[in-house]
Amino acid sequence: MLRVDSAHNGTDTEEEFLNYALELLEDFDEIDSPEMTGMGDKKGKGGRIMRADGYCFDESEHSLVLFISDFLDKKEPDKLTRSRVDELYWRLYYFIDEVCNGNMENYFDDSDDVLKIASLIRKRMNAEMNDPQMILKIKFYILTNKELDTRLLSTNLLETTIKNTKGKKKKTKTTKKIKKEDFNGKPLEISLWYPERFYEMESSNTNEPIVIDIKENYGFRGIPCIKGDIGENLDYEAYIAIIPGKLLADIYIDHGSRVLEGNVRAFLGTSGSKSVNSGIRKTINNDPEKFFTYNNGIATTASDVETELSDGHLYITRIVDLQIINGGQTTASLAEAVLKKTNTDLTGIFVPMKLTVIDDRETEDESGIRLYDAMVKDIAKFANSQNKVTAADLFSNDPFHIVMEKLSKKYLAPPVRSAVPTGWYYERSRKKYQQEQVKLSRDGQKRFVSKFPKNQIVTKEQLAMYITSVFSLRPDIVSRGKNWTMKAFGMEISETYKKNKEAFNEFYFKKCIAATIIYRTVDYYLESNKDSSRKPTGFWYKAGGYKLNIVPYTVAKIISSIPEGFTLDWMDIWNKQAVSPAMMREIEKLTKITNDFICDSHGMIVTEYCKKLSTWESFRDKIEYSLSSAFLSELVGVSDINALEKESRKDKKEDNDLQTIIGMINQGIGYWQNLVRIAQSNNIGLSYQELTAINNFITIIRSGSPPMNKSGKIPKNVMKTVDTVISIKHKLETEGLLKGNGSDVQSG
Repeated sequence: MLRVDSAHNGTDTEEEFLNYALELLEDFDEIDSPEMTGMGDKKGKGGRIMRADGYCFDESEHSLVLFISDFLDKKEPDKLTRSRVDELYWRLYYFIDEVCNGNMENYFDDSDDVLKIASLIRKRMNAEMNDPQMILKIKFYILTNKELDTRLLSTNLLETTIKNTKGKKKKTKTTKKIKKEDFNGKPLEISLWYPERFYEMESSNTNEPIVIDIKENYGFRGIPCIKGDIGENLDYEAYIAIIPGKLLADIYIDHGSRVLEGNVRAFLGTSGSKSVNSGIRKTINNDPEKFFTYNNGIATTASDVETELSDGHLYITRIVDLQIINGGQTTASLAEAVLKKTNTDLTGIFVPMKLTVIDDRETEDESGIRLYDAMVKDIAKFANSQNKVTAADLFSNDPFHIVMEKLSKKYLAPPVRSAVPTGWYYERSRKKYQQEQVKLSRDGQKRFVSKFPKNQIVTKEQLAMYITSVFSLRPDIVSRGKNWTMKAFGMEISETYKKNKEAFNEFYFKKCIAATIIYRTVDYYLESNKDSSRKPTGFWYKAGGYKLNIVPYTVAKIISSIPEGFTLDWMDIWNKQAVSPAMMREIEKLTKITNDFICDSHGMIVTEYCKKLSTWESFRDKIEYSLSSAFLSELVGVSDINALEKESRKDKKEDNDLQTIIGMINQGIGYWQNLVRIAQSNNIGLSYQELTAINNFITIIRSGSPPMNKSGKIPKNVMKTVDTVISIKHKLETEGLLKGNGSDVQSG
């Protein structure tokens, strides 16, 4: 596969392997926005061989990640030995040592981007302790296609045997890392990524679970706790615990942002006297014995725990797949105090901890939503914590994603490149496309792929990128990477959905696909024409160029250059499933202009330069660009698009109303009659209007179908009745009087 991609893209197989490995790690949130260095092996001070193939930063844990590839293009690659690991380690070590303590200018040309990268890393490594860009930890990632030598397969390094709540033993993989000596006083570790580990992560469709052995790894007896007696036959267990601050900090130092997967990953930083984190920091450093009193604690989940009774007290001794759902700022602030050495021991600091153990990570409801995801979202929503989850924390089962998935299956694209209409499959959760085919026959799979071709899959991360570039016109955000883009996208979409969910309708979906087509057209134009040593084309765009920045900047510049009062003909792009020849010519002209602009980065690394809002504003406002008359003639009036959007919102509301009534009818007469009994038996007074509304709705149920007027729509007076009935149900839910399907009356 790598050889095929290498031949197609005009790259060598090692470059393809590195691209594949980094893309996979980014998809599974192991890293964020990796960048290549392209430096290869380089002799430095004293003939030392230094090398780093790529780098990135983890802002939530203030860490620097350096990558090195160990690829061998053979059918049966050699083993990755401990001596080879050490050799690769020293290449990375000599690189960071030369960056921070040497003189990189002695070994690279002045124009080489490696010098800019080195300058950025050095600046962040030497940043003041209150600088949000400071680096507190270094991680080396060794990426290889080799199998591990047996001497690396030590039990404590690669796997841990745990016992689940049912008493069965199972093996759970741990993080494959080797701790090394500190560098300039900062913790340093190596993480090994090899074929089996990549395969395990892909096949399990999730990150590797974190296994925390509190006794063995951290020297604590355990976490003192009380197991909640909350009933039988529940799908979770509950514990209330008090975790030592030092233990919580050490767990975060070891595992970083991976323990924050259910939370907002972006750590807000401790700078600024008015920030929440600043208050936490002051308590840690000045009043540690009062931390427990002042702090609201953390809300966590796990897939399994082990406990031990000692001296009459219950202790949690092992936790599998720990996730901090709320309390990320508390956790990161404690870790910073240790790493910054402002309070290394955290003596006297204890943190309240609520732990929910949810073993079932597979069961889904009728909408395809994992029950685990739904529970985690609710915990994040309702838990009281300093790190309150906001609209940016967009889960795959957010209503917006569910609506988009349904729209993608309902509205098929015109048969332009095929004999039959095809769909643009919206993949709201990882590997959903493959999962939908598992239970299909071979013929059924062929029909599914024919209806939803692989090249018409749109993931939620991709859609965020397309919308942020084409609709929001913020290529600087897209240049910051997936996590930043998802955060900005989530805040905007969630707020819009709350205010007007009818805005996400047929026209909106088709407009999103039009944006997808535009973005991918620019990307394909660069990729298909690029010049490389293996496929020389003479084209201005070279392999390893700044495509990830050129594409969003080009798209946003074209849209922002459209005269006021006009816009793209989105439906024309949808109907033709392609941009027009006139727009294609704009793309051909502007991509080169964009590349020249961003490469003149005033001494900054180009990729960092593109992340600045000022860069986009300068490109948008100061670089003169005139659209061709042919392109301008294809534009349509904004008023015409507004009319289409208004009509589509109206249709969507009518469809939503119909689905609401059908769902209520399906609950049956008894359900709604019981609401009245619940209200009366709990002294919840219902007005004459409310009682009339329920009686009228029961009459509708007896008729067997929703009433329609001559135009096939729900009459306004019927929807008024329905809204009143729904408000009664919400009133009883708020009072805590409904349980399950509403058939039980809550005591009290």
